[in-house]
Amino acid sequence: MKNFTNIGCFLIGWNKDILKDCGEASYRQYRKLLSAISIMMIMWGTIGYCFADRYINIESFALKVCISVAFMFIILCIERVIILNVGKARMMATMRFSMAICMAILGSCIFDQIIFRNDIQQTIQENREDIIKKTVLKRMSIFENDERRISHEIDSLNNATIALGEELMKRPSIKSVNVSTAEQVAGVDENGNPKKVKVRNTEVVNIPNPLTEQLKSNNSQIEIYQNQLEQLRQDKKNIAEKVTKEISVRPLGFIEELEATLSVVSNSWISLTFYIVLFLFLTFMELFVLTIKMGENKCDYELVVESQLNLKKNLMKQTTESLIVNNNKQQQN
Repeated sequence: MKNFTNIGCFLIGWNKDILKDCGEASYRQYRKLLSAISIMMIMWGTIGYCFADRYINIESFALKVCISVAFMFIILCIERVIILNVGKARMMATMRFSMAICMAILGSCIFDQIIFRNDIQQTIQENREDIIKKTVLKRMSIFENDERRISHEIDSLNNATIALGEELMKRPSIKSVNVSTAEQVAGVDENGNPKKVKVRNTEVVNIPNPLTEQLKSNNSQIEIYQNQLEQLRQDKKNIAEKVTKEISVRPLGFIEELEATLSVVSNSWISLTFYIVLFLFLTFMELFVLTIKMGENKCDYELVVESQLNLKKNLMKQTTESLIVNNNKQQQN
């Protein structure tokens, strides 16, 4: 029993040496605070475990337990701030009440997502079907624009190719003039040396029309565009299946599930009533420690702590006054 009391004092921040000299009222206050803080730690440990499992996507049981313990430690520290306050702090009480509202909203949302799981999953499925329809229409529009663009390019190249073909039929080859210069001996000079002169030769030959290469290039580009167009049409056929698969395998997000939860809660007065009851329940649970601490009747443990504080204040005040008096006497002397 003594060890249990020591653990309880450690949790709520009380001094076990002061408590053992107190009466039954202090022990009852101690049990109330310990019960309230234990309930809060268990509740927020559960919330932390569910949060780690559903939204952080942690698969390890040990890590889930670590997150749960972290939530319990946070709520323990928050409640100890209230418990260890000496006297009544109105501002702190107001802040704790505001925090209780926020924590109750968070807790009720997480619990509702567990309780209304089937309804929420159905709503999420309906929402994702709407997203799939919008995404398919958007991508279909992109595919159609690309298809029109490529078809336009193919038509333009076809027209150009037809014109080139007609031109090649008229002139499959063109004449090319080759000019060359050569030296010939035209006799000898007065010294008997050969006398050379430059002779210009002109040759006209038929060569393939250069438009033939352009025609081959156009045909090659048309083939590329046709392959792209065929691929677009194949992708267009499978777009609904592809988008459905992409969105269906997407991990469930907290905001997505929260929106579905709000939709489920707001669409039925029964679910809305249940949510309000759960919210109020969690709010009152959050205010357990605060209401116990802010009660009008103080136990002797709190009176002892306040008495020690007042005693220290008076002692410091007397010491300060004594130092001032001694200082004044020294100045007069």
